[in-house]
Amino acid sequence: MEAINNYSSIHYQSIVHIGTNANTVFKIMDQMNNCYSLRIHQSRNDAMDDVWTEKEVIHSEMVWLEALTRETDLVVPSPIKNNDSDYVTSINGLNCTLLKWVDGEQKPIVPSSEEAGYVGEMIGKLHKHSSSWIVPLNFHRPLFDHTRILQSLEKLSQLADKDELNKDEVKIVKLAGERAISMMNDIERTSGNWGIIHADLIPSNFVFYEREARAIDFGACVFGYYLFDLGWTFSYIHPSFRSNLLEAYTKHFDLPINYIELLEGFFVAAQLETMNFWIGLPESKEWLPGHIGKLASREFKSYVNKQFLFSGIPYWE
Repeated sequence: MEAINNYSSIHYQSIVHIGTNANTVFKIMDQMNNCYSLRIHQSRNDAMDDVWTEKEVIHSEMVWLEALTRETDLVVPSPIKNNDSDYVTSINGLNCTLLKWVDGEQKPIVPSSEEAGYVGEMIGKLHKHSSSWIVPLNFHRPLFDHTRILQSLEKLSQLADKDELNKDEVKIVKLAGERAISMMNDIERTSGNWGIIHADLIPSNFVFYEREARAIDFGACVFGYYLFDLGWTFSYIHPSFRSNLLEAYTKHFDLPINYIELLEGFFVAAQLETMNFWIGLPESKEWLPGHIGKLASREFKSYVNKQFLFSGIPYWE
């Protein structure tokens, strides 16, 4: 493979295709049985913004990963420089990166309160580092704001107008989304609540190794509210485990006084922000109506009327 030949220090013996989503990922094993992740930065979703494949944006992700490797005890995918001492390799118009493989077990959900605690500790450490990290010059990552949420709401309205989604359910989703946007716009950005975040800390993007959780796939990292990370993670954490996650989190990073209200808003915001990507996937028509129905009858409905953070039914039940 032409890309891996740009890393003369890696003498590979096998290349295995892992998957394609926001990027195409291959697992590389060298002759010493060390493993690496080779990413080809090309999405299978045509609706994905071009900014995510720009060289300076990808380079900035590598810079943060290098800082986390050097300045914390977190195990993350450490970036490898190519023969030209660059983090990003361009091959036939496509940008590629090589990172050390992170060992651990991937699970479809967080199955216990103990493992929820490991996840909370990991996120707390990430946010603690981010809050004090001095962002280098020429560091470019997108910003999380209400723009993509509004785009999601518009796309959902269009699908409802074509009778591909239930109009009443979309109405509830839009009401919750507009409330979440209002909540976000009222928050003043400070170093205690805003910085570089992973932005996609769900079970497919962390692994468990002994008594810790390890974050992988930082490809969606943005400047955003720290509570966005938690809000999105909570979509995959059973309500009965969420207090354990937060207890572990606060050993490393503080929560605001009104964290329940804010986390519920960011739960809604994260669902809608990510939906902007989901709707562009070919298979979304198969599962999107059911997912919207669950949100409209559970968390989003409760968000409009009452609290839901530590109660209710998770999406997989």
